[in-house]
Amino acid sequence: MMIGILASCTACGSETPPVPVEESTQEETDNIVSSSKETPVLESEENSDTQELKLDHTYVTQFGTVNAVSYPCFLFDYPENWTITKEEVSQTDETVVLTNERGSTITYTYIGGVAEGQLGSGSATDMTRIELSAVADSQFIPGYEDLGKFVVAETKITGTMDMLTDSDFVDTDGAVSFAVLPENRTGTEETTDLPLRVQNTFWYSGYVSFTAQAPDGQFTEAEQTEVIAILSSFRVEDN
Repeated sequence: MMIGILASCTACGSETPPVPVEESTQEETDNIVSSSKETPVLESEENSDTQELKLDHTYVTQFGTVNAVSYPCFLFDYPENWTITKEEVSQTDETVVLTNERGSTITYTYIGGVAEGQLGSGSATDMTRIELSAVADSQFIPGYEDLGKFVVAETKITGTMDMLTDSDFVDTDGAVSFAVLPENRTGTEETTDLPLRVQNTFWYSGYVSFTAQAPDGQFTEAEQTEVIAILSSFRVEDN
């Protein structure tokens, strides 16, 4: 079942008058000319550095509404250059995918109809070592379950192991992703291979995940800034 959603939207400059130059030595005049040439460059750089990231749009999840059941709505904000490319709601699950021009994705997933602790075990032979580190605070505050403080976590694959041939993890400089997770999940995890949306879930009367992936496993600097801001905005709707 596909559903449509909402959006909302939201620029300046100043100029410094030239300083009058009186009679002076040639050296003083050269210094003033040099200074006046440099000023516009510095002004431009300052404006660029302070350009604000605007999260103009807000998405509200729809599982409870579509199925006419009592389940919280989650919200997240995103900028103009990201687009909702997938919205699916079934009787047990919900998936929303946000995509940018390069193909990086942010995915919200709700998986219902599965008892806590029974989500799946992943590959029987392949294992992954993952380093999870907090990179920003999360706006998500659990409304009815004490899950502790949430953060935006960077997750990086640092080792792999084929249990049929390897006796230990083989170090690797692997893919980077991001997820909204309880702070107590940060650290090192050794796990069987699972899809990111399944691996980085938390229990909230069903399994919930809000994760970001890049097509090549690495985000550009601009993408990383946007992804962290979007994930940090994830929250539960006030009732």
